[in-house]
Amino acid sequence: MPEQTASPRRELVVCVLNEPEYLHDVLTAFVEAGVTTSTVIESQGMGSILSREVPIFAGFRHLFAGAKPFNHTIYAVVDDPAVTERLVCLVQDVLAEVEEEAKGILFSVPVATFARLDRGGGV
Repeated sequence: MPEQTASPRRELVVCVLNEPEYLHDVLTAFVEAGVTTSTVIESQGMGSILSREVPIFAGFRHLFAGAKPFNHTIYAVVDDPAVTERLVCLVQDVLAEVEEEAKGILFSVPVATFARLDRGGGV
């Protein structure tokens, strides 16, 4: 069984990017901040799905006007909160030129348990 470790310093950083055309720039900011591994998933917001696929919410389409149908969600485990702080600043700089109001969100949460799922089971 792989060894698991608890680390109060590790954080899960989640960035939901509503501007897909800036994905490469945002990922470059991750690397510049020192985050060299992450997972990127194409995602959809709840409003986008409800307004298109659930008939009773179709009348609320005007509330979601301008919302992009797809976005990208980036997940990364960061070992140092200072890296997270630097990452937030760099991503904000990248998106500062975007005129849209809803550019996305970025947040972090503490990681209680972390285990690498590889052959050696090392952490």
